[in-house]
Amino acid sequence: MQKDWTPQNVRVVVLGLGLSDWDDPSDPIGHRDAVLYKFFRQCGVGPDHILHIRDEGGDRDSLMDTLPDFLADSDEDTLFIFYYAGHGEYPEDSEWDYDYDLSFCHPSENSFTLADLVGIIEENFNGYNVLMIADCCQSGNIARFAAEADSEYYYAGLTSALADNSSTGSWTFTDCLLEALTGNAEIDLNEDGTISLKELAKYAKSQMKDIENQKSDFGFTDGFEAEMSLAIAQWS
Repeated sequence: MQKDWTPQNVRVVVLGLGLSDWDDPSDPIGHRDAVLYKFFRQCGVGPDHILHIRDEGGDRDSLMDTLPDFLADSDEDTLFIFYYAGHGEYPEDSEWDYDYDLSFCHPSENSFTLADLVGIIEENFNGYNVLMIADCCQSGNIARFAAEADSEYYYAGLTSALADNSSTGSWTFTDCLLEALTGNAEIDLNEDGTISLKELAKYAKSQMKDIENQKSDFGFTDGFEAEMSLAIAQWS
């Protein structure tokens, strides 16, 4: 049994914007974007293969300047993982060909969008597989895009909310992601010893419904292996 990703074959972007709005003094863990970044670094993902970008560095101009070179340093076996936590909304001035988009809302309102991200991927990324994960309002736009994309790339989108729904200000969805990546065996629904992306999606859907009374979403392009193994199941 093994994971379907290695520290050597991933490029990871962890983006967190406006997370001070989520501050909870009673939460001993803190902002989960930092926890996720720490997880990947402890797994052996090198500093050149991961970016942790927060408020000041997360404006559109900075990301449009930084991400192309970061993604160009990849090959056909690279998996790109993009994670976002913060505020999300539909950009009313979107000129994208799709009828949906998503703004990763920067506090200065110089916001980066899903259309911006996809444009950078398709112009610079040398791999084929892209996993986009978002914990924000209207994040289901990512899942819709992934399911419907007509592209030479294979996308998967796992999101905390549906495209037209708001999202909780708690970290329940991202906690599901972290549980999966660290091998919570309860997520191994078919008991094959590994935790797949599809199993994570089912677990997140159940947790979000039970804890937050909210629907999460999951979509993927034909060609993306939704059964990809994220972690080896670990029984405590």
